[in-house]
Amino acid sequence: LIEHLENNRPDAIFHLGGLSSTTTTDTVAITTNNILLSCALLEFSINAQVPFVYASSASVYGLGKSGFKENCFSTPLHYYGISKASFDMYVLQKIKDNPKARIFGLRYFNVYGNNEGHKGDQASPVHKFLNQVRSTGQIRIFEGSHNFLRDFVHVDDVVKITKCATNFDKSGIYNVGTGSPRSFLDVANIIVAQTNNGQIIEIPFPDKLVDKYQKFTCSDNTKINSTVCSHDRICLEDGIKRVING
Repeated sequence: LIEHLENNRPDAIFHLGGLSSTTTTDTVAITTNNILLSCALLEFSINAQVPFVYASSASVYGLGKSGFKENCFSTPLHYYGISKASFDMYVLQKIKDNPKARIFGLRYFNVYGNNEGHKGDQASPVHKFLNQVRSTGQIRIFEGSHNFLRDFVHVDDVVKITKCATNFDKSGIYNVGTGSPRSFLDVANIIVAQTNNGQIIEIPFPDKLVDKYQKFTCSDNTKINSTVCSHDRICLEDGIKRVING
């Protein structure tokens, strides 16, 4: 990959790939994909003097006990979050050491949208709930889901901000979310209302997610709103409608 980039110098690098499983325990695989490859691309971008935009994650905030500002102390709950927090630390040091470099980390919150079928168990609840209601007429949510709130951000907003990032004045890490958390029960109720179909069923909370589950996320948009990006975000109701209409 690096050899290809050296022979075909890009105008910018958008690094959005990685191992995204929040349940994996394969530290070799996640280090290789989410840290070592990212570091190689980062070094290339600095040496080639091209902007580098990469996908970080709101998973670095863990339970959010320190808040959701970009400079908050990271408290990830799983290896995926640790890998993202680790690379963010490398990036922040690289920015200090290379003040002329243009490096932009985007901490995506809970992204949803069309065409998530390839994501398997890592697909958003919007995708999962829609599939459930269409195939079974039911939506299965964890017990207590009215208390589980996430910052659901539509992929159209994510794409718009990602493309805009190379125009930011300052290198750094930026939250990408709506700033308006909604519950998983809200998602289920909106889908039932918009499809005129479905019964919501509560299921036990899985043991494998105990102590590894973010029950609340909320993007602090102060920093991202200081950039040239639009402050507007698609609300959950309109975003789910876009997914339903394809």
